[in-house]
Order: sequence, then structure tokens, then C-alpha cells
Amino acid sequence: MNRTTISVTVKFFATLRQYGPTKEVLTIPEHSKVKLLFDKYNIPKDERRAIILINGRPHKNLETILKNGDLISIFPPIGGG
Repeated sequence: MNRTTISVTVKFFATLRQYGPTKEVLTIPEHSKVKLLFDKYNIPKDERRAIILINGRPHKNLETILKNGDLISIFPPIGGG
């Protein structure tokens, strides 16, 4: 059987919870990128500098390809200035 979809878990934290659930398991097309999650939940451009952890490791690139079973944690960008 040829797998064309994968299952990932997405978790939103702090102020980003207004765009998505605290935790959700999604079935998405194989070879999907992190950007797909930001588009799916309509996260505004100014929030796309979010801190992204995939399986506990930091990722900055929205073009990172997701794999089956990945846990994606999305935190708001750290303020400061």
C-alpha cells in the first residue's frame, strides 16, 4: 500500500492558542511543510516568527518537511527590544 498521508501532532502555546487547539492530531499529505500548519490555522504573517519545535528540536524554517509521527510545538516569538 502506498502511503500518501501522514499523521502529526500539533500543539499551540500561550497567545498562539487563539489560532489553534492546545493539541490536535492531523492527517496531512506526505511531504507537507511546516508552512502548511501556519496556513491551515490562518496564523498572521507577524506571528510566523514563532518558535517551532519538532520532536523537541528547534526549527526556524517553515519549509521543513514533516514526517509521520512528528510532534510540532509552536510558541509565540519572544518579545523584547
